Amino acid sequence: MLTSMRRGASGWIAKILFALLILSFGAWGIVDYLQPDPDPVVIKVGDTEIRTSIFRSQFNRSLDQLRGQVGSTVTQEFAVKMGLDKEVTDTLINQQVMTREAERMGMVVNDDVLRAAIASNPSFQGATGEFDRVRYEEVLFRSGLSEGVFLADLSGRLVRDPLVAAATAAPPPPEGLVKAQNAFAGETRKAIILSRTHESLPAPTDPGEVVLRETYEKEENLYQQAELRDVTALILDPEQIAKGFAIDDARVAEEYENRKRQYFKPESRDVAQLLFQDADAAQKALSRLQGGEDWVTVTGEYGGVAAELGQLRKGQFLSAELGEAAYGLSSPGMTGPVQSPFGHHVLWVKAITPEATTPLAEVKDEIAHSIALDMAVDEMIERANTVEDSTAAGDSLETAADLAEVPLARFEGVSRTGLNSADQRVKDLPPEGQFLGVAFQTEEGDTSILTERPNGGYFILRVDRVIDEAKKPFDQVKDQVLTDWADSQRSEQAEAAANALADKLRNGADQAAAASEAGFTAATPEPFTRYAAPDPATRDLVAAVFSAAKDDFVVHNDYGQVFVAALTDIQAGGVEGADGLEQLRQAMDRDRRIEIAEAFQKAIRSSYDVEIDQAAVNNLLR
Repeated sequence: MLTSMRRGASGWIAKILFALLILSFGAWGIVDYLQPDPDPVVIKVGDTEIRTSIFRSQFNRSLDQLRGQVGSTVTQEFAVKMGLDKEVTDTLINQQVMTREAERMGMVVNDDVLRAAIASNPSFQGATGEFDRVRYEEVLFRSGLSEGVFLADLSGRLVRDPLVAAATAAPPPPEGLVKAQNAFAGETRKAIILSRTHESLPAPTDPGEVVLRETYEKEENLYQQAELRDVTALILDPEQIAKGFAIDDARVAEEYENRKRQYFKPESRDVAQLLFQDADAAQKALSRLQGGEDWVTVTGEYGGVAAELGQLRKGQFLSAELGEAAYGLSSPGMTGPVQSPFGHHVLWVKAITPEATTPLAEVKDEIAHSIALDMAVDEMIERANTVEDSTAAGDSLETAADLAEVPLARFEGVSRTGLNSADQRVKDLPPEGQFLGVAFQTEEGDTSILTERPNGGYFILRVDRVIDEAKKPFDQVKDQVLTDWADSQRSEQAEAAANALADKLRNGADQAAAASEAGFTAATPEPFTRYAAPDPATRDLVAAVFSAAKDDFVVHNDYGQVFVAALTDIQAGGVEGADGLEQLRQAMDRDRRIEIAEAFQKAIRSSYDVEIDQAAVNNLLR
């Protein structure tokens, strides 16, 4: 038969068929190539690629941290203006550079090290304190991380952290430097702060359309309308599909029995420890403690060390003997001295929490949701296959949605950052940047490929219309232009008024009278250091005050308010005593290590080829 096949393959008909077959494979390859990459590369470090999804995830985490520090009202646009995107770019590059360098030096992380690091993470432990695979998967799912991405990140940290630690190891700062820093940081200044808000100045009259149009024309980017797109999407979300499953009580009860170990909490005891080096001291201390004396005081008098150990299970003690002693008590109290290689222990069991199993009633909804979610994932995969087959056959998105029994979502006028033309968040838009990344890579009228979401779902979309970026019409932003022009005028008026007031004060005018006449309010805060900003001062005003000489007057025009500060006194200061200097030394040592780490990273980074697709980063965050 093989011989016959070989003969047939040499004929002209077979050659035509082979040519058609090759063309068909080539066509499929070209189609795949022409489809937009749903997760394009934005940064390359050598051969390592950092994709949009990783950048967006890191940016979102950094934005959440920034909001936690300065307030939840911080917008993405404001964060970008503050340089958060550049900070995230540097962080991702430095991580990859240091990981590659550590690997080049032969530092590796094997599976045993990875397993140990994961098992010791409290976030992945169940009620028993042991690693819980279900909890591990749930944490990754809720964080929008695949196991591969998480393990790659963890592996990178485990190899680069020791490298950085070795590079930053150095003797502590010398005593002379610590004292000099103490004097610099401890210096205080006293100032009378006169302030006036820009808003308190008279509102300038409307200058007319000619001036406003001039202001509008001068601003190249302030009044820009970002590119907008109308998008139709088919979104497969396991959480939404799960809502369609009703799980009966018998199924929940059966699953509860299967997971019962997960809900079991073994007995634990709240324990404090008194450790002595001498058995006689331990016994004497115990006698006094049983008489009701303060345990910390008594322990100290006998040269011992008192410590709270917290909630411990029997197997969590330093030795089996200690666990047996603590769990040998039938009620709270103190054990007799127990010897170990570390000394003589007296254990104080403060409270006993008996073993317990969380009842079914308390976890019923959780189990039902988990079962429904598992069923939803299977159902979602079937629907995803239906959608993929339908669109591959040339069907419209509407036809694919009907076949998969999934409603279509429509988003009109959405920008790359998920905002509409009124700068409001588009309702029900998928939260991850991946969706918008695909939407803004897909050509108008085209349908994307089916793309997996970080949360385990899928989406496919069509771009119905593209509205090009353009400057917003003057009539649309005229009110904003007027507000911006008025703010600028008030700022100039405020600075002029502050300079005039400062000149009067330098010429000997009465401070209270001159300030009142100029509309300024006086404040006399307590002496402050260069690292503090007493109300109503700002950081920039404090910096200006510490650059001035005693009895000078400092004028500083800040955002929304203007200041005149009269510097009345300069005092030396700083921490006192050995303990204070030691804390300062530790802080300086920490800062020094950070500086060395940054310099080390910069030096290593210079030896690697780094490519940043800044246009792609800008498009992602616009």
